Amino acid sequence: MKEGPVHMAAACRFAVCVLLFAACGASDDQQVDASFIHIPGADGQKEMPEASWLNDSLDLGILAAGAVTQVEYVLENTGSAPLLIAQVRPSCGCTLARQWDESPIPAGESRTLILEFDAGERVGAVAEYATVVTNAVPSSSTLHFSARIVGPGSTLTP
Repeated sequence: MKEGPVHMAAACRFAVCVLLFAACGASDDQQVDASFIHIPGADGQKEMPEASWLNDSLDLGILAAGAVTQVEYVLENTGSAPLLIAQVRPSCGCTLARQWDESPIPAGESRTLILEFDAGERVGAVAEYATVVTNAVPSSSTLHFSARIVGPGSTLTP
């Protein structure tokens, strides 16, 4: 069998991969440690924030095509430590998260979160959502809303 430059290069690559794989193996005295990840309550801490939504699903009813409407959700911190809203991610470009107060929500207090929905020129039933990320456990909540969009020529059948 001929050993040309192609076979020699492949053999070298294989040898390098074997050496790298062998060098990456952990010895018995090395342990994987996840202590750098902070999970509220995991360290015995009893004071934790808790996100409670007054209503996490809203029906906006009938909207006209082209309408822009605000959808308001009320978030209460029913925990015993400050609650932070880290991020709000709407499901599509027709929904925007209006700027929210980024200061901590003290225990027992509430805050309003506003989403703005642009119906555009579409007609029919719509169902959208936004994911809200906080420092509570669980860390994310999903807010839903639905509407029926009517426009010229559409009918109001249930």
